[in-house]
Amino acid sequence: MKKIKFSILLATIILASGCKNYLDVNVSPNNPQKTDAANLLAPILANMERGEWFDARAVGQYAQIWGSGAANNVFESQGYNPGSDTPGEKWRQHYFAIGTNIDLMLEDALAGQKWDYAGVAYAIRAWSWQTSTDIYGEMILKEAWDGTRAKFDYDKQEEVYDEVVRLCNLALTNLNRTDGAVSQVNLARGDYMYYGDRAKWIKFVYGVLAINAAHRSNTTTYNADKVVEYVDKSFANNDDNATIQCNGSSSGDSNFWGPARQNLNSFRQSDYMVKLLDGRILTGSTNPDNKLDPRLAQLLAPSSDGVYRGVEATKGDVNSTALKIPYLWGTPVSAPLPVAGTATKYIFRDNSRGVILTYAQTQFMKAEALFRKNNNSGNAAALAAYKQGITASLDFVSNPPLANSNVSSLNYITPTAKAAYLLSPAVAQTPATLKMSDIMQQKMIASFVYGNLDVWADMRRFKYDTNVYQGFVTPPLYQNNGGKLAYRIRPRYNSEYVWNVDALNVIGALALDYHTKEPWFVTPK
Repeated sequence: MKKIKFSILLATIILASGCKNYLDVNVSPNNPQKTDAANLLAPILANMERGEWFDARAVGQYAQIWGSGAANNVFESQGYNPGSDTPGEKWRQHYFAIGTNIDLMLEDALAGQKWDYAGVAYAIRAWSWQTSTDIYGEMILKEAWDGTRAKFDYDKQEEVYDEVVRLCNLALTNLNRTDGAVSQVNLARGDYMYYGDRAKWIKFVYGVLAINAAHRSNTTTYNADKVVEYVDKSFANNDDNATIQCNGSSSGDSNFWGPARQNLNSFRQSDYMVKLLDGRILTGSTNPDNKLDPRLAQLLAPSSDGVYRGVEATKGDVNSTALKIPYLWGTPVSAPLPVAGTATKYIFRDNSRGVILTYAQTQFMKAEALFRKNNNSGNAAALAAYKQGITASLDFVSNPPLANSNVSSLNYITPTAKAAYLLSPAVAQTPATLKMSDIMQQKMIASFVYGNLDVWADMRRFKYDTNVYQGFVTPPLYQNNGGKLAYRIRPRYNSEYVWNVDALNVIGALALDYHTKEPWFVTPK
């Protein structure tokens, strides 16, 4: 039988197990067929989650959000696994799982004047380019999904950033149309994020533009006013958050972070996150106060003696058996894994919605932009956005999104606890006392688990500055790093390093320390 080698970018519909079970749609290059956009949107949304969070596990170790229970983890040492696709799911997501399915979706949408579906397709592709280039740097842009090629050349990251803006503008143009076959009912058929609400999709597009503008902070193209403009046109509250439905009836339709899927079993909360939440970093106190931040009990888990502990990078869980650090959803490591559906806090429930972008994150982008505009000094507007970000985070943790709604009624945090924290020493109270570290570390707390990729992008923009990320400690570094920290993920091994080596050589990706090369948005060339 003749062996056929498929190019990495000849994508088909990938219906991975995720937050819903969807209709299987097969596309053959020899027997072209048209597919309804609604049938394509549902699995595309499921794959938005899959790629983001599989790689968030490794990225969370780079950013010291969490760590392994075992010592000497390669990602905690800022390294990588040679010859492995870990982490390469984001690459697969962008070029395969979402890939040409967006083109098929656009083909049906434009032909049928379904401008709303077209707008959603452009929005998702823009988001995918943005979140992918932020971890990979240079990417295959101009030749992506070109079925006539067997090898593909890489393009500069700044070109990918500009493509995101172009696609967002196309998304807005189409989402604002009301003619043709635009229909909330029809869009809702495949839309498990906003259920056909075009106004919320428009806000999501502005959220993507805000990320794009905020991440340009080290470049000559940065414009703080644009960041503020985009944020103000984006989410108005937590009800606008970009989240995707997860039913939680089985591992196949459960939230990635829930116990049914068991994707966090080898991970432990970090010492850094514990210190952020117990007040030692944000107040400067040497004594932990486990009651200071009401989010602590929802985001993290105590050891059997009730004390919150975290692992330090590369050291593993060094506590005695009785005081081992538990799983993030609260089960001690010495106990059996939790039964599916039994985790009851934060977004660790099997029916928690998959979180893509939140109101809190955008408010911290606005606070950072206003702080920069005021020459790295606090002002009333920056302070207001910063406090609004904290408030939104407290509300989100108190009522994490479940199943069919972006806002639940769990009420984990009382109004009294919320008010007390906002007036505590952990929160800057005046423009004069507000620091960049306050903004970025509160954003890190607000983004816990779901926002690992964005947190790492922020951390790299500040070049791991410990004046901003006060709890970050440089670990013993990976043997090939040359004393440098990680600044990008290497392209997916089983596509690029197997079939596209010549193109990798052009951008220097064959070097053993390629993952330490600073991308354009960190250090413009």
